[in-house]
Amino acid sequence: MNNPVPGSVDLPVPKGKVFPRNLTARADYAVPGNPSGSRPESGVDNCFPGLEFDQRNLEKAFFPGLLFDFHHGGGSRLIGVTEGAPSVLDLTAADLGAGVETDPWRLHLWAVCGRTTVDQTESQAPVFNATSRSGLALWRRVHDLLPGRIAILLGPTPGIRSPGANIVPGGLNARRMNNDTTVQRDDDGRVEAAVLIADRADYLDADGVIDPDVYLPGDLTRSLCAPWQYDFRECGCYYWAASKPDISASPDGRFHPLNFQRSDRTLPPPKLDTPNIAERGADELDHPALITDWNVLPVVLNGREDDALGPGTPFDLDEMTREKVIEELERLASVEHALCLEYLYAHYSIDAPTTLAPGTNPQSPVAQFHAAAAEVFSVAVDEMRHLRWVNEVLGVLGRPHQLDPPPLGMIIQRQTGQRFELKRLTADQLDWFIRVESISDEMNPDGIDGMYVRLHHTIVQRPDLFPQSDRLAHLIKLIIDEGVNHFERFKAVKGHLAEFLEDEYLRGLDKTPDAMDQQLLQLADLNYAVLLGAMKETLALGDRAGGVLIEHARRAMTNLHEVNHLLASRDVAPRFQIPQPDAVPALADGQATLAAARAARHLQETIRSLDGSDLRVMMTRHQAATEALIADLIL
Repeated sequence: MNNPVPGSVDLPVPKGKVFPRNLTARADYAVPGNPSGSRPESGVDNCFPGLEFDQRNLEKAFFPGLLFDFHHGGGSRLIGVTEGAPSVLDLTAADLGAGVETDPWRLHLWAVCGRTTVDQTESQAPVFNATSRSGLALWRRVHDLLPGRIAILLGPTPGIRSPGANIVPGGLNARRMNNDTTVQRDDDGRVEAAVLIADRADYLDADGVIDPDVYLPGDLTRSLCAPWQYDFRECGCYYWAASKPDISASPDGRFHPLNFQRSDRTLPPPKLDTPNIAERGADELDHPALITDWNVLPVVLNGREDDALGPGTPFDLDEMTREKVIEELERLASVEHALCLEYLYAHYSIDAPTTLAPGTNPQSPVAQFHAAAAEVFSVAVDEMRHLRWVNEVLGVLGRPHQLDPPPLGMIIQRQTGQRFELKRLTADQLDWFIRVESISDEMNPDGIDGMYVRLHHTIVQRPDLFPQSDRLAHLIKLIIDEGVNHFERFKAVKGHLAEFLEDEYLRGLDKTPDAMDQQLLQLADLNYAVLLGAMKETLALGDRAGGVLIEHARRAMTNLHEVNHLLASRDVAPRFQIPQPDAVPALADGQATLAAARAARHLQETIRSLDGSDLRVMMTRHQAATEALIADLIL
């Protein structure tokens, strides 16, 4: 059982290792000790941050009788010698130097030679020089060494500045094949260079476990990211746990981006983050501070630092009938659609650029207008997702999707009678947005947010009425959770605009459209139709859509957004209308989206031919996205 031939490659097999001959081989009793996953060939090794053990710590003993440290930028250092081992000749602990980085005679690894792929012959074994390589860079080559004969070159200066194997007469591989070892010393007995040759260490003892005589307890895990704050400090965006923020915003959203781990947490205003890794690292809590003072880090919710939120006061909820749930969902689909359009229109009414010029003062009026517009747009994007999720719920319930444009004048908030209107972001309109998105301890169960809570409660409590209750509850919970901070975002918008009069930050949006504007309005209508059509198609296909059409819907939204921004900059009001019947020919069901896309492509080509390089660039980009949609719809 311990002498299989692993393919055509002659690899050494540890003595005592058992190779099961069939997939069902099992011990006939519970074997005491560590599970099979703790064996080195089964463990999950890594370096950044490391999961079960750090491979560098295993390979510190890759050469029998010597120990190396790969954790330094200057190169791999020799840190241990097993005196009397044949492989190290006459090297002793005295050759390790004083043990400090500045010791000019501390020995380092200058070069490594050995086979790294099974198709290499002995004469083809590569040589890896430490020159210009950090310790980690050379370790990557050590990691590749196959079992078998290897040679190393040691010298007294850091490997990154060493001459490498160029000082070895005849070449290091020739010395390896001839087993030609030597330690060269100066008149004072200090090592000037050493060529040592041995079989690469097996790492395992005769029982097939990591050799306890070489690796002390804790050796393999000593450089993993423990305690957890080490990992928290070192790992950047999205690498650590998903809950670890890297950048954040102030509680009111006015200051962004902020380095979440900044050491200076004084207000106001906090120092904004920088993309320069060296600079931002210097501004962060260091390892000791993060370990001792981690509790100064605030809770981050929806991208904002906020420790002020507490639990709300629950209210009594009555269960609803299945028919009532469907009725409310159909109404809420129209409400979400209407709110999305109201927010988009308000966004376009703010006289702000789509992007800020580099170096813009964050306290300048243009920066405040841009920040306000960005907040409003982000809420509009959330509402668009809510529209999709509500329609997914309707689809699961076997009901038609509700994606038709909501009629102007429809009631959005029943308790106040507020109706759907497209208005600029005046102070009154902003106050309406704050009211409709407000969530308080006395949440009205008949309000928009309260209704979602009632729907969620009913679906969870009555799985007999909703066979896919888990999926339905999950989708509705997404809407509830994402809507929680809309109130705070609109309060932040109010803060951005508090110092300014409406005439200072609002566009008029009252220009009578000229011929060019009419073409842009018609193109916006077509993009709107393509957007809704692509959403209808992907919702109808469900899991079979594969995300292709929803991506086209996103691109159509981008096209619509850019055209509406252009219209608003020309002081023309966006209108969010489906094209008139004469703009898109009447076709059979399922062909309307394709017809709208073709009409949009034709109009994009017409507008692209007009004067204006910026307009041509925009239309060229839009046309490419539209043509990709047409190609997928035809298929």
